[in-house]
Amino acid sequence: MKAKQKTLGILLVLILLAGAALAFVVNANTQAEQAASAAEEGTIPLSSFAVEDLTQIQYTYQEETLLLNYDGENWTLADDPDYHLNQTLCNSMAAALCDFNAKRQLTAEEGESYGTESPLFIVQVTAAGQTNRFTFGDTNPVTGDIYLQKEGDEVIYTASSSKAECFEYTKGALFESFNPTGLSSSELEQVEYTVSEGDQSYTVCLQAVSQPVEEDAADSTESAESEAVEYTTVWRLTSEPDAVLDETVLDQIFSSLTSYVSGQITGAALADYGLDAPAVTVRATTSDTVVNLRYSIAEDGCYLWVEGDDSIYRVDLTTVQNLCRTPAELTGTANTETASES
Repeated sequence: MKAKQKTLGILLVLILLAGAALAFVVNANTQAEQAASAAEEGTIPLSSFAVEDLTQIQYTYQEETLLLNYDGENWTLADDPDYHLNQTLCNSMAAALCDFNAKRQLTAEEGESYGTESPLFIVQVTAAGQTNRFTFGDTNPVTGDIYLQKEGDEVIYTASSSKAECFEYTKGALFESFNPTGLSSSELEQVEYTVSEGDQSYTVCLQAVSQPVEEDAADSTESAESEAVEYTTVWRLTSEPDAVLDETVLDQIFSSLTSYVSGQITGAALADYGLDAPAVTVRATTSDTVVNLRYSIAEDGCYLWVEGDDSIYRVDLTTVQNLCRTPAELTGTANTETASES
């Protein structure tokens, strides 16, 4: 009995020792990972602040200077507050600066600027009333780190290139695509569009109609007993209410009305983008509102204007082409007519 207790005691001690050894190894690995992470990001502090204290980031990239204001929740362009900024990209810039460490500091050799005289970009950040300015230069071809200089310091620093990559965006690249019409396919009740081709034009009016769902003969008796009628929504041409329309063509039209735009121009004149004499005008009706749209096809691209909006938006050619569908294309008789003419 005593021998068995002694054996159990020895096993317990061994288990405790093994647990302690495992904890030591885990702790050592954690410290090694933290040290490696710190080495990767750097340990020389250049700027440190809480994100909520951040008020402004200004940076110059490809000879374009952008001033971004932060109100604690959203980012806006100082000189163009209506511009639809990509908030995620702006937040990445803030994250890079709020805990910005360098890896090394160097004494600049005579005649060597490390690219800071013709910088890749310049970043200035203001937080808690303090402003720091950084000039980013060349990239070390061996380590991949970027050289930079902090205003007020004579030394040159190196930092992880990831701290620089988040600023390599022009104003156009900072645009976040969205749907400026505010329409969704499920809410549409009527769509009327007019296509202008030189001196000629044609208008197409599509109407959503509620009609009973067709049932199989086997189900008709049961439906009659329940006296419940199920309805569905179908789309019809007001000029040909009995014609069955091509669902694929309809989907293309609705998709164009609800699609995301690829760019934004604020404060521009409609005439500068061909929107004073548009290729297509659209009147889209829902139960809550009526939205009037204009689309143009210009030499440098296609554009959209939403009535009441101060901006002009870039769209692709397919979007405009989908809104030029003829009644024959909608009813599927376009090919038949072409064959008859030939």
